[in-house]
Amino acid sequence: MNADHQQLQQQLNHLKQRLPGLSSRLSQAAVELKEAGVPVDERLSEQLIAYRQEFAGLKSRAIELAKTYSVPGVVAPTQISSLHDIQGVLQAIARSGGEVNESQKALYYIDRFLSLTHREQPHFAPLEEAKVKARELRHIILNSSPSNFPPDVPALLSGQHPCCAFLSLIEPGANIADDEWERVVDLCGRAFGKPLALAASRGKLQFSGTVTAPAPTVTAPAPTAPAPTVTAPTAPPPPRRSPEMVVIAGSDESVEPTDTEAEVERLLSQQPSSPPSNLPDVIILPSSDESPSRSQIAPPAPNFAPTPAKMSGLSGVGIEVGLNVLVHIERVGDHQFHEHEFAGTRGKALRLEAFALEIKPPIPGLGIRYLAHIQGSGDTPWVTEGEWVGARGSGLRIEGLAIELMGPEAPNYSVYYKAHIERVGDTQEFSNGQFCGRRGSGMRVEGIEIHIDRN
Repeated sequence: MNADHQQLQQQLNHLKQRLPGLSSRLSQAAVELKEAGVPVDERLSEQLIAYRQEFAGLKSRAIELAKTYSVPGVVAPTQISSLHDIQGVLQAIARSGGEVNESQKALYYIDRFLSLTHREQPHFAPLEEAKVKARELRHIILNSSPSNFPPDVPALLSGQHPCCAFLSLIEPGANIADDEWERVVDLCGRAFGKPLALAASRGKLQFSGTVTAPAPTVTAPAPTAPAPTVTAPTAPPPPRRSPEMVVIAGSDESVEPTDTEAEVERLLSQQPSSPPSNLPDVIILPSSDESPSRSQIAPPAPNFAPTPAKMSGLSGVGIEVGLNVLVHIERVGDHQFHEHEFAGTRGKALRLEAFALEIKPPIPGLGIRYLAHIQGSGDTPWVTEGEWVGARGSGLRIEGLAIELMGPEAPNYSVYYKAHIERVGDTQEFSNGQFCGRRGSGMRVEGIEIHIDRN
């Protein structure tokens, strides 16, 4: 079996070796807690959180590898709850004979490209424009059969696509000779434009999340070969988003000036001039431990603006799944985003307090539901499309979330999401009901990114 399978097996064995010592300390802590009320040691709590994170990452990578090798009969992610279950997935991969799912392998490069961010400019125009075309190509590949794959797929599989060369400029630990580096930069400049190629060569771009599919070997195109181009049609630019750096009136924090000052001033001009009401705008959580004497009122229904249908531009492919994402940001208020957009802030110490989702335009037979883990209250009940989950304006942070699809059409689609967590950064991508976040860690979720794909 390939190196990806061997690496996952080694990680699984490493986790197994840690279990005896961890379980022994946990058993002793349970006895001390029961008999004398001794709190669980902070180091043990951190080790348990680290184990959970490593387990979740190993589980996600094993499932993605199973998809890549078209392993039949692999159970749903929600049914994989132990190292024994993950071992079963790895054994199934080993028995599969290594039949590669070409579309999944090609999509690895696209997803890796879509995870790129600019270190200094959150909305770097050349990168956003390239991502629009990458999403179009991703949609075409997902809706194509092996007999009618676009020409980009063979180029991606062989490492001869400009996207592969571009990623080689950013991959950590890449060892490219100086003369080869210049040729790859020139190739990327012709394929993606000089501003984007220059940003990649100067180390201005970084991967914002973890792409869990196996990474094939990157081979730069031959000097004499013409540079292939992405064949997807040009799509309209993405909707303008609220800036990730927001200046809050009355804040004592010092903020460096950015190129979004005009947008910041526009947001500030929308702040109410009268003092806010003392009544908190929250959802009543059945699992809350708060005193029942506290005044609580349900928030108004979110006012989603209509989103036009997004056509792929390929006859017969159909309509791309659109999504409205409404979030309530600490001291900023409600702001609307869309699928694939980062909804929130990074590194500004502002918590998400609530969010609401809506598929727009609606797809017959397809619905969405979601929950959140709220500070001091725990997991909320599942709420359905268009409803707020969380506690808007109450000062309570969201510490995690889970999202899943409903209805007769749900098996034909998958929902993917990740979060930006205080002191942690961007999580890996989760899907279809998996919990994303840190329960009881005291760490706030500062932003989320969500999209729905047809299987």
